[in-house]
Amino acid sequence: MRALIIRPSALGDTLLLAPALYQIADKAKVSLLGRKPGIDFLKPLLLDSIDYEKGGWHTLFFEQPHCKDLSLPDVDTVICFLSDPSGSLKKGLRKCLKHIPIFSFPPFPQRQEKNHVALYLASCLKKAGLPINPEKSIDEAQRRPLLGEGKPSRSEGTIVLHPGSGSKKKVYSPEFWLNLIRNKDFGISYKWILLLGPAEEKCDQIISKELSDIEIEIIHSPHKDRLLSLLKKASLYIGHDSGITHLAAMLGTRTICLFKNSDPLQWAPLGTDVTIILYPTPLQVIYKKIKDELSKV
Repeated sequence: MRALIIRPSALGDTLLLAPALYQIADKAKVSLLGRKPGIDFLKPLLLDSIDYEKGGWHTLFFEQPHCKDLSLPDVDTVICFLSDPSGSLKKGLRKCLKHIPIFSFPPFPQRQEKNHVALYLASCLKKAGLPINPEKSIDEAQRRPLLGEGKPSRSEGTIVLHPGSGSKKKVYSPEFWLNLIRNKDFGISYKWILLLGPAEEKCDQIISKELSDIEIEIIHSPHKDRLLSLLKKASLYIGHDSGITHLAAMLGTRTICLFKNSDPLQWAPLGTDVTIILYPTPLQVIYKKIKDELSKV
């Protein structure tokens, strides 16, 4: 079976296709039309990855899509996860794909459904005819690293922190991260690595100033290969509900995910060793949980 999945989403939203793709990797040939860097991390599970931002794919929403300019793969079915209230995308796909079956689904489950997003995506793919057991795919994602190749080589005592997220509503304050790094109960014997991106500019200014006397490596927007290497080698990763947190968990890295204004029932990272902390957990309780995780390193 050959399928084209269309999901041009942010990193974490894209990665949550991984449980389904992992399960059907030897049963179906899947091409994914999406956004970088998410599609790059999923390449081992795909026949092909296609960058939505290149090649005129946005014209699918036009009255007359540029079908001849699109590098459409040879597939038996198309599954689309995009908000399309007017139906213009489905009309555009129909004009370009003629008689190939097209299945359209909302990009996310309804909040009141309380289903994990990865389970929702897998269930939609099953409805579209792909050979998948949605519940089993989630169970598999919690028992083995979906994106880890072989046994990761850990750097003893390396803690990777990522204080950012795609939504400011999800992040803890810069003061929280400063207190975490300065906590003498577990900071002395560990190497700290702080990952910062463009969205953390304000946090970057505060942290860089306040930690001038602390031995910590600050890395700005690492290339995907370096990011993979950092996460695979980390003894522990700590971050918010974000794409990088989902990536760390799927690589098999011991992960602590700090939730705020999002629901772990729908968005919990999927991995072999994931600890969820809900806001507003008292700081001392959070520090104790982190210390407990470090004791396992």
